Amino acid sequence: MAVDDSFPLLYSRTQHFTLGNPRSFAIAPGGHRVVFLRSASGTDARLHLWSLDIAGDECEEREIVDPTTLLVEGDESLSADERARRERIRESAAGIVAYSTDEAVRTAAFAMSGRLFTADLVNGTTREITTRTPVADPRLSRDGSTIAYVCSGELRVVAADGADDRAIATPDGDNVTFGLADFIAAEEFRRFRGHWWSPAGNRLLVERVDESAVGQWWISDPSDPAAESRSIRYPAAGTPNADVRLSIVDLDGRAVEVDWDRDALPYVVDVAWSNSMPPLVYVMSRDQATAAALSVDVETGATTPILEQHDDAWVERVDGAPRWTPDGRLVHVEDADDVRRLVIDGTVLTGADLHIRAVVDASDDAVVFVASSGVASSDTEIGETHVYRVAVDDRGRPPQRLSDEPGEHNAVCGGGLTVLTSATLTSSAQVTRVLRDDRPIVQVDSHAVEPGFAPRFELVELGDRRIPTVVQLPSGYADGDGLLPVLIASYAGPVVPTVLCSLRMQLLTQWFADQGFAVLVIDGRGTPGHSVSWEKAVRHDLAGPTLDDQI
Repeated sequence: MAVDDSFPLLYSRTQHFTLGNPRSFAIAPGGHRVVFLRSASGTDARLHLWSLDIAGDECEEREIVDPTTLLVEGDESLSADERARRERIRESAAGIVAYSTDEAVRTAAFAMSGRLFTADLVNGTTREITTRTPVADPRLSRDGSTIAYVCSGELRVVAADGADDRAIATPDGDNVTFGLADFIAAEEFRRFRGHWWSPAGNRLLVERVDESAVGQWWISDPSDPAAESRSIRYPAAGTPNADVRLSIVDLDGRAVEVDWDRDALPYVVDVAWSNSMPPLVYVMSRDQATAAALSVDVETGATTPILEQHDDAWVERVDGAPRWTPDGRLVHVEDADDVRRLVIDGTVLTGADLHIRAVVDASDDAVVFVASSGVASSDTEIGETHVYRVAVDDRGRPPQRLSDEPGEHNAVCGGGLTVLTSATLTSSAQVTRVLRDDRPIVQVDSHAVEPGFAPRFELVELGDRRIPTVVQLPSGYADGDGLLPVLIASYAGPVVPTVLCSLRMQLLTQWFADQGFAVLVIDGRGTPGHSVSWEKAVRHDLAGPTLDDQI
């Protein structure tokens, strides 16, 4: 095989065969528009902004913004804040990597090369908004009239027509920023933003981060040994963390600090500010054994605990929870019967046959969530996650599965639509379907490159503990061909599962197998999605159970 045609090079150029897949969906309230990002091909890293216009069962794709038309000299320029933000998100694409919309999904705001742009999602026009630069993480107010953004640690606002660009929160020290997520929130809790609009668009909830006490590290660039090392503030284990505070900030800059016991609960894990309810702040102790959901009084900054959680090992953070339903009921998850269960206002909605992985949507009538098989499930679905809907008030009705084919499934909901994204065993490309009333009305095209071969693998459970495992052999291997050396390809730790029911996830390990190895990928104790006890078996001993299971 020629070097230029090698699989490792193609794997790199396609960013693990993810380029060309649609992503980052926003759904208009009436369900007549779905906005998303997608690159032009499976080897093009620049993401374009698209709209899928829906009229009944008739659907039409329109390209809203081609990022190449907005670049002045052909290449993007990223500020230090934006580079750090992308590192935390694990963002390796280019172009329009993120955007925000107004509530009606008529306008989108995004940053490129530190410049601010808006796009009219109805007529397809784009305009640049003249502001201070570099712009990071622009967010439209829900009525679309104002954009909040971060510039050099300041939180600033500007009218959507470009008028009245001004700072509303300015750093009061060299290591202070406003409006950006702190390192621990982004790296460990998957919270990547640091400012949230009020429903009325007249104020924001803003994070202030002071890293003065955080230790300084120096990072060199292995791709450019001549480059000067750069300094970062890194909160190594056991050393001081950043000082994180929250404030309610009016558009004229008046601020009220949010009050809670920051000494006992210093981590701001998540923040949500829904249309009909006060802000909800989810905070946690440094040992992560205690967590609380706090309701915030926006006039005084006072907080009221509405949920308190404790676990002898740790409280697991679940994407999308806790959250309010529109009518003010609290949706959260709790560990019981060795699974993670869905709870609304104290009533358990799921049983021991499902293990909750994320909460996708919560309406007055139903909650949509992602789950894997629980300990009481009669089916062995190794490496699978599925999307479910459960009725809020009909307690006797079991959750309804929205995804069907074996694989990894996720969803975005809104406007009476569900955008269902699926990684399956039949294609290496992501399959994206738009559902109305659980009926597919259109499939959104993927431009991802096909690898040109099908991996040879089995999903099995091995040993007395029934450890989830992928077994891969060389493509041409036959029974009787003799023994093979074994490669163990495992992460086997918190947060990241590696045994996944997905064709794409087996491609790299198949390449290694084809060099003459048997490859084992195992999700030993410590990996998520199996059971609560499985995840927390590594408490105070990350290496022991993990290594025992690999052996």
